[in-house]
Amino acid sequence: MKLPASLAFIILLCCALRSYGQSNSFLIRLRSMQTTSNLSDDDRNKDSFGLNIGYGKMIPGNHFGYDITGFADFMNYNYYFDDNKRFEGTTLYTGLAVSPHYTFNPQNEVRFSAGFSLKVGYNWGYGSVKEYSSQKDDYRYQLERKVANGGYSVAFAPMVSVSTPFDIGTVGLELGYDSSNFGQGINKLRSTYYPPLNYRSGYLFLGVFIRLHH
Repeated sequence: MKLPASLAFIILLCCALRSYGQSNSFLIRLRSMQTTSNLSDDDRNKDSFGLNIGYGKMIPGNHFGYDITGFADFMNYNYYFDDNKRFEGTTLYTGLAVSPHYTFNPQNEVRFSAGFSLKVGYNWGYGSVKEYSSQKDDYRYQLERKVANGGYSVAFAPMVSVSTPFDIGTVGLELGYDSSNFGQGINKLRSTYYPPLNYRSGYLFLGVFIRLHH
């Protein structure tokens, strides 16, 4: 099976950059997500989050660095298509990300950076249809559950961050936009209760990260 061209590019980039790093760090990123569009005003993006785990390196001078991480985006979406029925879906997007970044003031206690992530991965769609229960005042009765392959995709995520060092690393906050598509997986689902979805939305994110130096 041939690798997608974008995935092959990231693998080659990782190998090329590996020898240029000065200091290594173990990296964890956790972020919350908010969609930029909905199918209707009643729809909800519920408890969506993303996780990155990997390594980062800094180039001598500590202005420029890059991260290579595995990522998993759990993009949850509720779609109300009937008076008493609701679709509850998730697009799971997993893969590899390369994230170059530039720090404007690496010698300060509070550091400001800008960068982006290039992401390549595979999508899965998970969805269920639930019916409203007046007794429970909630959508409790599951009528259907489906799973589908969403295929490969590429995403781009510019971001800004602020961080501060501590004894064994750096901790910080980041804010940005990610073009990953909430509908990539759930659009592939087929149901007897609703027509195929045609939903697309990137997301804004706010996250925290920790770098542990060694």
